[in-house]
Amino acid sequence: MTELKHEEHQHRSLFGPIVLIAIGLFFLFSQLNPVTDLHWLDVLRLWPLMLVFLGLNILVLQAPRPYSAYLSGLIAVIAVLVFGYVLLNGLGGRWWGSRSSQAIGDWQTDTIQFAAPGVETAVYNITIGPPGADLYALEDSRNLIEGTVFYQDDYLFETGASGSKATVRLAPQEDAETWVFWPNYWRDYGEANRWQVGLSPRVLAALTVETVAGVAHLDLQGLQLSSLTATTNAAESELLLPGGDYDATLVNNATSTAITLPADGRHAMDLQVNAGAVTLHLPPGMAARVEVDHALGSFTASNPALQPVPGEENVWQTVGYAAAVDRIDLTIHINVGSVAMD
Repeated sequence: MTELKHEEHQHRSLFGPIVLIAIGLFFLFSQLNPVTDLHWLDVLRLWPLMLVFLGLNILVLQAPRPYSAYLSGLIAVIAVLVFGYVLLNGLGGRWWGSRSSQAIGDWQTDTIQFAAPGVETAVYNITIGPPGADLYALEDSRNLIEGTVFYQDDYLFETGASGSKATVRLAPQEDAETWVFWPNYWRDYGEANRWQVGLSPRVLAALTVETVAGVAHLDLQGLQLSSLTATTNAAESELLLPGGDYDATLVNNATSTAITLPADGRHAMDLQVNAGAVTLHLPPGMAARVEVDHALGSFTASNPALQPVPGEENVWQTVGYAAAVDRIDLTIHINVGSVAMD
């Protein structure tokens, strides 16, 4: 029994402990001697590289003992050196170069609204930064968009209309979302409220929405959608999808997301999980076919209406799907993370 425990101990990966120690030491030193010019956004742009390191770590753990542990530690050290270098130097310059830390002002609040009488369609492009947002369908309003935003320094709000089509762009100031990854400013979260943004249910909308940080409650029920692209990054999100006929692309990056699927209509949906956990809620009576492609992730279906399709691997389907008027064709790609469907 002693020998078995010793062998299992040798099989353990050193990747996690070394990376956690490096992160802990960085935050410790940043409190004792803060460094102002750090390239957090450049580090975030390289997040797929961390998946590569994780994959390499899994591969080397298949090597004979004790080489697996040594190789795992070596990969961790390389990962720390690469991301540490980018943090200090950025992707295009030196840490003492022209890029400087962003000055952060006090939290401010502003009211936004845009009305375009006569338009029938709208293209919305919305980026939600810190501290998060509530997005919902408007009631008793003739505006295409209205609400309240909280910001530091500035934000972007661009609108236009041509003929029967309108365009709306709402986002934090360009590169302003990068400050959320700077630890010295985390305490400022308590000084602001989440954005409150309503969209018109009267027009057919092509909606692109991305969450950068904070908590996002995206209640799109009541909207008329022609298409949807929703991306969540480092934000806890809840997404409620409306009925109607439209296609959707959903991307989950390093976050926890709960998605309530449409209760009616025909939909082709693609869900990509790069990291994190996603919970899918299938409304009662809605037909669905689910195809899953997973690398390092997992998929579980606890909904009794969803059954494995005989002869097809990683495919689930509700009874009567083929003849159903209202149904969802859902393709799930799990790179790292988990998806649960109930």
